[in-house]
Amino acid sequence: MSSTASSRILLVDDDAHVLHNVKRLLERQGYCVAIHDGGPGCSNVAAHFRPDLVLVDVKMPFLSGEAFVSLIGKQFGHVPPTVVLFSAIDELTLQKTALACGADGYISKSDSGLDFARKVAAFLFDGRAKRQATEAQSRP
Repeated sequence: MSSTASSRILLVDDDAHVLHNVKRLLERQGYCVAIHDGGPGCSNVAAHFRPDLVLVDVKMPFLSGEAFVSLIGKQFGHVPPTVVLFSAIDELTLQKTALACGADGYISKSDSGLDFARKVAAFLFDGRAKRQATEAQSRP
């Protein structure tokens, strides 16, 4: 089984069109994808789905991407999933927002499908390595 097939991605966005299209793209890449509109219950979905990667929109009416990053960190403790901000805001603002809130990175919604897929794969690879290192350090 490839590492792609076992990777779980949670996509959080208030735009149903974006959820559908990005979910379809990621599933074609072999990922297991769950979606949520960013409203109430989002953290419960994350807790039950146990994603390797969370792609979260920055600007949502109920829960901002920055607030979600904080919530995920508290919920998952010392080994949280990789959290990547996913937005159409300009790239410099997106980069600054990701750094300020402690996200693991960002992806622009304007990236092409191929660039998007490459970045997702890179974040999954880096996140897996980071979690393995954290888990190894916590063993007696």
